[in-house]
Amino acid sequence: MTAFTHLTLTDFRSYQRAELPLDGRPVFLVGPNGAGKTNLLEAVSLFTPGRGLRNATGAELGRRMPGETQGRAWAVAAVIEEGGEPTRIGTGIESAGAARRTVRLEGEPVPPGRLADHQRQVWLTPAQDRLFLEGAGDRRRFFDRLVFAAEPSHAAHASAYEKSQRERMRLLTDGPADPAWLTALEARMAEAGALMVAARARTLSAL
Repeated sequence: MTAFTHLTLTDFRSYQRAELPLDGRPVFLVGPNGAGKTNLLEAVSLFTPGRGLRNATGAELGRRMPGETQGRAWAVAAVIEEGGEPTRIGTGIESAGAARRTVRLEGEPVPPGRLADHQRQVWLTPAQDRLFLEGAGDRRRFFDRLVFAAEPSHAAHASAYEKSQRERMRLLTDGPADPAWLTALEARMAEAGALMVAARARTLSAL
């Protein structure tokens, strides 16, 4: 079982500095509007590949005081315990205004995808309530996040499928529609699609 045992925020959103000791039990955040509850949840969401709960760029996340034109450099760090062994993870930007955040594992830079090796997250917020009202595509994407939490390789298969689909459409639209290349792309789509369907079915069965 994986559990967060410590969370630290530095110059992140409304927080100049915050430290939260944890012990694996459920955490409830209570406070008035504007107290920073969602900011704390957003900080935790950045321990996943991607842009987190609010889909914000790195430059948007730094604390900004009145009169400052851009957010400060910021950092979010945590200790995760897996099987009794602690692992230090962190993310942030090293200079004010930087758009891309860096990720570190035990102090060493790593690709963001490595975060999924240590913990996986799924969130459903009020802002996502239209999932239940609008098209099936958005619901499939949300379900794929559930699948990704269960099987990290699902993200790579989905990416391979979408990339092949875009390349196929480009060939059909702009040409030349080379039959051999189209056949290869369709075979790649079929393989990735079959793996995606199997992973979705396993996750649905588990749920």
